[in-house]
Amino acid sequence: MQKIKEWFNRLLADTQLIMMFASLLGIFGLLFFFGKILAPLLVAIALAYVLDSLVGFFTRRHLERSVAVWLVFSGFMLSLFFALLAIVPLLTDQLIGIANNIPKYMDALRTTMLHLQQRFSIEWLNPENLQTLLHDNSEALRGWLLGMAKRSFGLIPGLITLLVYTVLVPVLIFYLLKDKEDILAWSADLLPRERSLLTRVWHELDAQIGNYIKGRFWESLCIGLLMWLVFVAMGHQYALLLGVLTGVSVWIPFVGAAVVTVPVIFLSLAQWGISDMALYAIIAYGVVQTFDANIVIPWLFSEVVNLHPIAIIMAVLVFGNFWGFIGVFFAIPMAVLVKSVLSIFLERRDEPGGSSSVNH
Repeated sequence: MQKIKEWFNRLLADTQLIMMFASLLGIFGLLFFFGKILAPLLVAIALAYVLDSLVGFFTRRHLERSVAVWLVFSGFMLSLFFALLAIVPLLTDQLIGIANNIPKYMDALRTTMLHLQQRFSIEWLNPENLQTLLHDNSEALRGWLLGMAKRSFGLIPGLITLLVYTVLVPVLIFYLLKDKEDILAWSADLLPRERSLLTRVWHELDAQIGNYIKGRFWESLCIGLLMWLVFVAMGHQYALLLGVLTGVSVWIPFVGAAVVTVPVIFLSLAQWGISDMALYAIIAYGVVQTFDANIVIPWLFSEVVNLHPIAIIMAVLVFGNFWGFIGVFFAIPMAVLVKSVLSIFLERRDEPGGSSSVNH
């Protein structure tokens, strides 16, 4: 008990450590209680990290930062308008098409399963139970897909959210790029004066999280585009939808690729049935995922701090529970933050003379 008391007193005597924990607790509290409200800002910060790397690319080639900011931001806005006017409507049409064809797909699946049951005498495959199961699931799936499509454009709350993100996020991105130094200086003024530990955490996070967000963005774009091109070449009816799903899946470690496997298999079988083309489509998806895991990820994430798979899974579960889908996207950056703070705490605990020593 006496040792615990001495350790606790030594911890309280470390002003900078206390200040660091208090500041981070305040930030976590702000995100926990106002995470949904601040979601556009978080998205803007993530995109600003990506675009700032492009701004840096041009400034290193002796282009003035203000000109580089306008050039990169203009390219971003053109890409955003193209996505809203061309890609999003096509995705919505494909979702509605899938929803309308669900009964036909389920009937084809039922016929195939009954054929397999008769051909191979699979006793546990009861035709009546199978028909009931497929009918119930087809109605539920059809309702969910139509709901997603309607939420994209058909409901007022969805339109308001779309307008908020398409108007507010670009404005935030522009000012985050344009006034980057001023914003960082203003943020530093809000922090405690004794903040050498916070400064260390910030520098580590700025490097690691910046690399992570930029890497994931380019990985998502690269893999999604590659998957779309492969499926277009194969004549897949839902190439765009599957390409987008594949690109989004890279933001969800481990789980994302496995989840997208289901629509890839289902939609390929729905279009081609049990055939060589369906098998080729599934194999193509596996090849792209293998390419991503063995070539793209090692190339893009060579400078990112490695985290144990258990830590990544726990981060996805915890932060996904806190902030929903946004929490899943930012799970690894937040895990890096926790790891950095714990490393500093353990270093301070083991320093000669206890936690009261001054950090340089």
